[in-house]
Amino acid sequence: MRPGRIDRIIYVPLPDAATRREIFNLQFHSMPVSKEVDLDELVLQTDTYSGAEITAVCREAALLALEEDMQANCIMKRHFTQALSTVTPRIPDSLRRFYEEYQEKSGLHTL
Repeated sequence: MRPGRIDRIIYVPLPDAATRREIFNLQFHSMPVSKEVDLDELVLQTDTYSGAEITAVCREAALLALEEDMQANCIMKRHFTQALSTVTPRIPDSLRRFYEEYQEKSGLHTL
């Protein structure tokens, strides 16, 4: 990095439950999701997922529904269950803890 490009290092933590819920809600607006899909359960199951990974879970579930039936009317709970086994969190706990500790020690800004 050259001087002047980035003045500060900003730590962006993984989304909390309320933020994950909002990400799912935003995704659900553009896709037909069955009433059997439990949003609270999805929020709990994605505790260590980034926002991009949650979006990937939704897209994967939609693709699974279409692969099963091109005329699918909605995305079912089973599609999300299968998507969660395919799209897994990529940030290991050890790396997350490292950044959290580094932030505390160095006074990094949190976004």
